Amino acid sequence: MLRYPFERENCLSPMPHPELPGRSRPTRVVMPSGHPAHLVTRYRDVARALADHRLSRRGMLVAPGGPRFTPADIDEPGLLGLDPPDHTRVRRLCAPAFRPGPVGARAPGIRALAHRLLDGLRAWADPVVDLHHGFSLPLATATTADLLGIPSDDHPALVRWARQKLSLTGLPPERARAGHLALRSHFEALALGSPTRRPRAGMIALLAGAHAEGRIGRTELPAVLVNLFVAGHTTTSAVLTNGLLRLLVRPARWSALIDEPALIGPAVAEILRHDVAGDMSLPRLATEDLRIGETTVRAGEAVIPAHAYANRDPEVFDRPDEFDITRRPARNLAFGHGPHHCIGSALAVLELEIALTAVTERFPRLRLAAPPGTLPWNNGSLTGGVTSLPVHL
Repeated sequence: MLRYPFERENCLSPMPHPELPGRSRPTRVVMPSGHPAHLVTRYRDVARALADHRLSRRGMLVAPGGPRFTPADIDEPGLLGLDPPDHTRVRRLCAPAFRPGPVGARAPGIRALAHRLLDGLRAWADPVVDLHHGFSLPLATATTADLLGIPSDDHPALVRWARQKLSLTGLPPERARAGHLALRSHFEALALGSPTRRPRAGMIALLAGAHAEGRIGRTELPAVLVNLFVAGHTTTSAVLTNGLLRLLVRPARWSALIDEPALIGPAVAEILRHDVAGDMSLPRLATEDLRIGETTVRAGEAVIPAHAYANRDPEVFDRPDEFDITRRPARNLAFGHGPHHCIGSALAVLELEIALTAVTERFPRLRLAAPPGTLPWNNGSLTGGVTSLPVHL
């Protein structure tokens, strides 16, 4: 069996195992825990699996004797670790902040932050600047932290712990677990500790109020906040940096965005399709026997719906391996599907569009400062992505 997750040779190398997109039979793989799983890669099968109530996220964390994804897995009863009806209840508490009105109201602040960060890059004395650490990561981190109500002094430690938590094979399991526990402890202290320390606005304050009213449990609350912070900043920053690289590696693509700003929206959609953060969604546990494509999955077996491979399915996408910012729209699965569809998808798209607009306006002559194949790729992590993007402004 193949070992999963797959690793890329470098940041622009082709997807491993190019025969997998569109395959009608799931592929048997071994997860970092050593347990086997069915890797689902055909678009229609991935979409169905993500919406199938017989595939349980909760079971992957708590089923006695069941398979686990990594040796570091611990119970996480948040948005990514619950099934309906508990998932529905918790998601409903968070949903108002992610509706179009509140998300749109954040645009001016995100735009101002993007330009402040770009001002900072211009002020650097070094002719080479790192667009990931100087722009993508702080933009996504501050935007997510503002949504939650996290004090700015907390950002560095939270980012470090999140990086640990997301490790699949890059760190020892005990370090990954320690990062997760540190995040949980920190958010529990913010939301449920001393009222004098509790943020007065944002998701932390909102969910603390819901807990006081008995609408969210004591273990659920910090788990939800961990999910929102980690998913909110790591995936958006990784996708933004990957997308900037894809655009800059072919100067004609960058020039097209400069000349035709209307391509920003399609470019973001193509970046999400082509460089979804991580090659998969989190695994599910089959609670009964079911068919996926041409395979029978037995109760108690793990299933991994692979977003990245579904987004390369030739039945759905013409020239699926080509990065084309003029591509005709087709619904990709970058944000998932079904009950666990990414709650922050609209905010992520807004951030990406604002970021690309700001960079193209401010630095139309932007170019890479290192050969693309030498850039570090975050193998061994759930989100993947380029971890440094040196550029000339």
